[in-house]
Amino acid sequence: MRKNSRRASLVLVGILLGFAVFVLPASGKTKTFIDWQGLQNPVLSYPDWSIKDAAMAYRKGTFYVFFSAFYSDGGQIRSHVVEVSTRDFKQYSQPIFNFDGEEDGWIGMCSPDVQRVGDQYLLTYNSWGDKAGKPNSLFYKTSKDLIHWSQGKTLATNLIGNESVIDAALAHTDKGFYLIWKPSYVRGARIAFTPSLDQPFKLVGDGTPALLMADGKDNGLFHENYEFVQTNSRWYLLTTDYVPHAPYLYALDPGSDWLRWTQGYTLDIPKETFNTVNIANASALYDWRQYDGYYYLIYAGCTERKAYAKRGWNSLGLARSKDLVHWSVAGKTE
Repeated sequence: MRKNSRRASLVLVGILLGFAVFVLPASGKTKTFIDWQGLQNPVLSYPDWSIKDAAMAYRKGTFYVFFSAFYSDGGQIRSHVVEVSTRDFKQYSQPIFNFDGEEDGWIGMCSPDVQRVGDQYLLTYNSWGDKAGKPNSLFYKTSKDLIHWSQGKTLATNLIGNESVIDAALAHTDKGFYLIWKPSYVRGARIAFTPSLDQPFKLVGDGTPALLMADGKDNGLFHENYEFVQTNSRWYLLTTDYVPHAPYLYALDPGSDWLRWTQGYTLDIPKETFNTVNIANASALYDWRQYDGYYYLIYAGCTERKAYAKRGWNSLGLARSKDLVHWSVAGKTE
């Protein structure tokens, strides 16, 4: 009996050790990326700030969220570029940075976009406010860790000159960098290329990309708030087209030298109580399928467009999709 009891004890110990060595680590690998059912839109809002033009990056278990923050500052509504961090989209850090460019003579800063290039991150943005004699310009910063950032540098000044411009976005390829931006108060975009960010940009062709819907025609709307997205071995361009403001996704036509974007369609984001007027404005798209099988879209929504310099009180929402067609919002199942 003692031998049998001892043998049974050894077997039990072996089972427990096997569980500890093999099962527990495997369970750790399946830890929830985002507690989707535990969220509710808006996932980020501030009582005295209107926030939009969002962008995100994910690094070592932490999400870094960037946005334009419009609020009263110095006797007027001004735009600021802000970064915060979160591990769960429920609790957020104090701003990692909040800058408006005032020390350099600007009224404000706006419209961040962030991309990972090799072992660093590139943040693009533009000055804001159309100060007399100081038209809006394009800038970028770099960081290794999304916390410590370089000083801002200008983008494509050799092409822009004294023109007022907004909404810079960069795409990095094995040849160099493509830059897209919007001249203020016009409907279309401009696109240029440089082998390196410390070299001058040159327009690609005539510098005017065609953004075409599935029927091969331009939708006749304004295009702005650009983001380059690489997924499924292809480049895409996410834009906000308006009026009304909505996210549109276009695919790069192979062989068009970045000047022809086709098969455009609207990302159909559900309306909720926080986004009854602008449903999904100034959005950004991320392929995070490697973590949980989903694409994620962060976007701004509002219920009016009178406050905050006629932008309305905006807050941020999240939606996700497995196919870039069918979308569910935070807290909802597909």
